[in-house]
Amino acid sequence: MPVQGVTDGYGPVVGEASRNYSEVSKIDFMKLLVAQIQNQDPMSPMDNAQFTSQITEMTMLEETQKMNANLEDNIMVGQSINNTAMLALVGKDVTVEGNNLSLTGGQSSQNVIASTGPGTATIEVTDSGGHVVDSFRIPVDAGLNDFNWDGLLEDDVVAPDGKYTLSISVTNGDIDVPFTSLLTGPVESLRYDNGVGVVTVGGSEFYVSEIYKIS
Repeated sequence: MPVQGVTDGYGPVVGEASRNYSEVSKIDFMKLLVAQIQNQDPMSPMDNAQFTSQITEMTMLEETQKMNANLEDNIMVGQSINNTAMLALVGKDVTVEGNNLSLTGGQSSQNVIASTGPGTATIEVTDSGGHVVDSFRIPVDAGLNDFNWDGLLEDDVVAPDGKYTLSISVTNGDIDVPFTSLLTGPVESLRYDNGVGVVTVGGSEFYVSEIYKIS
């Protein structure tokens, strides 16, 4: 009875590492080229230009694969360095879009109005129950305008600590001025979403790219 070899031409050698057969290696190419030469028509053999062209194409493909592999390695290293650097954001004050405000010991968190032009901002402070507890006006310029609520109710009593919401409008005479309401607070935590940094500020999550300013 004939003894079957370790390989039968249809499977890998026992103990050999698995490979992706959708990729053509240099050895595969050389085997195909040799087979092509062995089985060519003696009356119409492959000319030198065609032979050289195939070898050149294989060399260019191999170099491209090496460049792609190096590029992927560089991207991974850069992303790792960037993610490590973003850890330094935890505990720092950052400015992000939002209209929330927190009051602790009579001291309010800082808020910012990013205005497209000069005008007057009318600000209403609303408690968690939806009641307006205070309102005031401040002048604003084009750009970032920092402000703090004094923490006092309309009867000059110190408001209780907690979370509040700001309702803001900016006008210049009878013209509404476009603006963005921002809040400033410490970064409470940092996580990654598909490699993209996401920070938690004031209980809400923001992408690192949404940070306007780091204090």
